[in-house]
Amino acid sequence: MNLTCFVKPEGGQYASLCVELDIASCGVTEVEAVESLKDAIETYLEYMHDEGLAGSIYRPVPMNELKAFHLTESNIN
Repeated sequence: MNLTCFVKPEGGQYASLCVELDIASCGVTEVEAVESLKDAIETYLEYMHDEGLAGSIYRPVPMNELKAFHLTESNIN
């Protein structure tokens, strides 16, 4: 499974987001944010599989939320 993930600085830490699964996480460093996101994705996939919901795994981030993730406070008018 190939996933698209983004990491950005936010409020003294880093926010991470998986576009295809609409899962977000964070960490003090970029590496921590990515590792935390990997853990969250793994937990989500295991849960969905265990619950027999494998067909509902894909749930992309709504476009307005994706745009908001990429906008920084300094870019918002």
